[in-house]
Amino acid sequence: MPIERVRPSRTRPRGVPSARPQAGQAQEELSEEAIRALEEGRADHAAGRTFTMAEIKRELGIES
Repeated sequence: MPIERVRPSRTRPRGVPSARPQAGQAQEELSEEAIRALEEGRADHAAGRTFTMAEIKRELGIES
């Protein structure tokens, strides 16, 4: 009994836009305060500092 070979259907490659905005585009739309907060967050992450959700809410002034 011969084995039938199934040819895969041709598919068109999907163009998926990047989830992250381009570096120049994002910084133009952010305030100086927002940019400073992002830089501080990156520095904390690079240094290995982590925060609990309670600490984050307290700093942002969000009541739980």
